[in-house]
Amino acid sequence: MTGVACGLQNRYGAFARPGWVRFPHVPATFALAAVLLFGHALEQSPLRAQDPPPPVVADSVSVEAAPAADTTGRPPPISPLGAFGRSLILPGWGQLEVGRPSRGAFYFAAESVFLFMVFKSDARLSAAKEELPLNEERISNRSGQRENWIVLAGFIAFLSGLDAWVSTQFWDFEPSIGPPADGSVGIALGFKVDFP
Repeated sequence: MTGVACGLQNRYGAFARPGWVRFPHVPATFALAAVLLFGHALEQSPLRAQDPPPPVVADSVSVEAAPAADTTGRPPPISPLGAFGRSLILPGWGQLEVGRPSRGAFYFAAESVFLFMVFKSDARLSAAKEELPLNEERISNRSGQRENWIVLAGFIAFLSGLDAWVSTQFWDFEPSIGPPADGSVGIALGFKVDFP
């Protein structure tokens, strides 16, 4: 390379790794992508919303006496704020309360991986601080890696709480994703809406 920009980069050491390049850290980025893809794969299920409802067996006296039950107005088992707080404390707890165990397992596993990496990077930072002679660049890099894992662990905890809040808001909403009904190529999203 030639030119002014190349000369400035070489003069001021721009090829030395500047601090802002540490985040996103490459292993952290791959770990986050793997966790998100794994969670999406867990949530995929057969088209539950297209299954016919089970037959209702009742005698004629009870059918005449009781009005039809409204399934759309059922209250959620927990308040949205309660689900958010539970998943913020322990990722996956709010999803479990709402009846989404696979989502809860995903967030719990993701938080466990990120907390493990926080402790691992903290141990590596401690080992770098005990080395003689002290290598300030290594200490700075390991400190940055630990901070990255802490941020990712906090982000997953917040995302788990937010997902629990949304899951509580839509706890009886069951969309279906699959091929279009007309047989064309593509993906169709379907959901059932009951009008009074």
